[in-house]
Formats: sequence, C-alpha cells, structure tokens
Amino acid sequence: LSHDMFRFFDPDIVEIHIFSTRQPDHPHFIEGTMRGVDWRQRVMDNVDYFHDVQEYRGDHIGLARYIHDLQIHILIEWDGYARQGERAGGLMALRPAPIQILHQEFLMTSGAQYIDYIITDKNVSPLHLEGLYTEKFLWLPNHFFSKGHAMQKELYPPQLEYKPKAGKGSEF
Repeated sequence: LSHDMFRFFDPDIVEIHIFSTRQPDHPHFIEGTMRGVDWRQRVMDNVDYFHDVQEYRGDHIGLARYIHDLQIHILIEWDGYARQGERAGGLMALRPAPIQILHQEFLMTSGAQYIDYIITDKNVSPLHLEGLYTEKFLWLPNHFFSKGHAMQKELYPPQLEYKPKAGKGSEF
C-alpha cells in the first residue's frame, strides 16, 4: 500500500532497496481487480534497487546474508508479523542490518530485542506505553500508516455527499 511513497524520497540522501520474496501479481488480477495498476512495477519504477529474491523465500539465512552483503544500513519490515511472521520472525532475528524497524501490519510491540524501532503514531502507541515496548517509537505526524493513495491518479476523487441506495436497509 505504500508503493507510491518511494517517489518522494530524495535519491541524493536515501538509497532505497526493496526485497521481494513473492511472485508478481497475475496479469488478470492487475487488469481486472487493480484497474491496470501494477503496484510491483510502480515500486520498481520509484526505487533505486528492486531485488527479486524469490529464491530466498523461506531461507532466512540466505536472505540475511544477501542483505548483509549489500551493506544495508536500515532494514524496514513492511509486513510485520503478517503472513505468519515469515520474515519478521526469521530474517530480522538474524540482524542483517545494524538498524531494524517494524512497520505497518503489526501495531504492537514485537517483544524482540532485534527490532530497534516501530513506526507508529501517538494514538496507536501513546508515549506513556513506551515502557511496554522493546522498540523505540518513530512517530508519523498524523497516522501510522504511510501510504500514497492520495497521490494516485487511478482513484476516484472524493465525493462530498453520501447518498445511500434506496431500498431495504436504507431508511434511517
């Protein structure tokens, strides 16, 4: 969901590497469901390096070595403990980067000593609860979820009025 945000980083300051262990979306899904928007391609177009590392799926040691050999300074786990913790629980525990950050899908502490920071906001993770987290807080100003949806030309413009469909269940 953050595929559009990468284009806003200054390439003179930040070098972005994306590691993908998943297959690309099927063309029928892209055309039918996504209205022709290939999010993977959009990410590829807006980052410095896109690493298709499907061969390391399930091989945390191999992927950790690959990332470590690239000398990645900051590793951000975008899926958290989603997908059965496939990457967060295996890859991050091997600490392939000196700074490791948890973001997006898991909004609580990982409880892990190998995660340094969590990207959050003051509503999801209030300061008075910081002692319950193993991670330090990196607060986004308005909302923990970084996304580029507001910048997508494919989305329908917002409507100011909501009119429910007439019929059963629409009376108030």
